[in-house]
Amino acid sequence: MTTITSYEIRDVRFPTSLTGDGTDAMNTECDYSSAYVVLKTSDPNLTGQGMTFTIGRGNDIVCIAIKEVANRLIGKEIESLFSNMGRTWDYLLADPQLRWYIVFALCRVFHMTHGFT
Repeated sequence: MTTITSYEIRDVRFPTSLTGDGTDAMNTECDYSSAYVVLKTSDPNLTGQGMTFTIGRGNDIVCIAIKEVANRLIGKEIESLFSNMGRTWDYLLADPQLRWYIVFALCRVFHMTHGFT
């Protein structure tokens, strides 16, 4: 069985605020950014990759949230995760130590992190 063994998170940013590219009336200092994750498995030929977009400093929070969610995937068998995606979704979002933080403080950010699953 193939298992998830590790992950790598990349914080990618483009200084678009220097030229005003991508700005609008509410977001005047955007730096187009992306949180990118690679899930590594016990099969060296099999990886999972995902990304989500932000407009700058929010990328810090998204990368931290991805780390917390990705830690829950280490050691999990791929087949088990895919056999019941509803159960997997619940498992990823139902961490008892993060639940209140997710619900009240960063619900939107945590949902963005799940673009990689």
